[in-house]
Amino acid sequence: MEKRTKSIIDEYLHLHDTQETVLRVEELNSPSTIHAFVSTAFNHVIERSEFARSQTGHLFYHLVKKGTISIDAYIKGLHEILQYAGDLEIDIPRIWQYFGELIGPMIQEGSVPLNFLRQAAEPLKENNKAGNLIVEILLAASHREGQKKLSTLWRQSGLRWDEFVPAGQIQTFLRDRKLEFIEEGRSYIQSIQEKLDDMMGRQNADNEAVFDWIEENCDDKTIKSKKFIRALMMSVCQSAITGSGNNARVVPDEIKKRGVVLTKFFGNQPEFELQALYALQALVHRLEHPPGVLRTCFDNLFDEDIISEDAFYQWEKSTDPAEQEGKGVAMKQVCQFFQWLREPADFSDS
Repeated sequence: MEKRTKSIIDEYLHLHDTQETVLRVEELNSPSTIHAFVSTAFNHVIERSEFARSQTGHLFYHLVKKGTISIDAYIKGLHEILQYAGDLEIDIPRIWQYFGELIGPMIQEGSVPLNFLRQAAEPLKENNKAGNLIVEILLAASHREGQKKLSTLWRQSGLRWDEFVPAGQIQTFLRDRKLEFIEEGRSYIQSIQEKLDDMMGRQNADNEAVFDWIEENCDDKTIKSKKFIRALMMSVCQSAITGSGNNARVVPDEIKKRGVVLTKFFGNQPEFELQALYALQALVHRLEHPPGVLRTCFDNLFDEDIISEDAFYQWEKSTDPAEQEGKGVAMKQVCQFFQWLREPADFSDS
């Protein structure tokens, strides 16, 4: 396979005949070992010219698009060489750029879903090199596809930077590599909230796992910011709401379960508790004010000592212009809650 692969690639780079080369690869007729064609070809051109790498990348794009090589076989071959990439970096400092030039051509015309990058970078996650590969692939693709289109493809793919780079380093990572355009319209806090949504929702992770992830990926400045508090509150409340439309309801045990998470980061600070209530107001407004949801949340947040009485009153009296969207409807839904809150406490034994 190695000898035939090198012959096919060399002839392709000399004649630039894509159709003929695809036919030659089809003649290999070896589905079980075709991944070796991928890894051998990559090894063969990795230290050659940028033109050779780019052209080879385009060849593989056509081979995968036509079905001559499956995306799984392509990724398997890629893994065979990527597992040694960390060692190669010592002798080839620009190895990630070279891989970017080889893999970048796969991203064009939407023929190959961009989320193949998640699996492609898997061998590099253990040594924290996945981000280096992804950024070079995207940079190479942006030169051909344009930044706007690539940013759109990234958003549509469902990929998140915290899959490849520690969340606390994402902003600096993208800025240093001039790739901030890829996250246009999407903030660092949004990426954190998406991860928390996933952990508290789909994964149903326990609180220790949530604490560990936040500690590992968010710096002190972040967790003491109003935006983080709002994102955290939004994730907790979303995970506690089931159903949709007018059938949406709150599962009180979910709020109770996450109470320790909220109180840890609120830190008994009224301003943070107020921000949390603003976030809940925004969430309920986005859900179009399903009956009983806000009231149930308020009841449970108060009963579990997550939000203080003072914070509820601050929210009620707030005239902040930035927080008025949905406030009127919200107030009507929790009118009885505040009536109850104002009732004198009954300490009688009867």
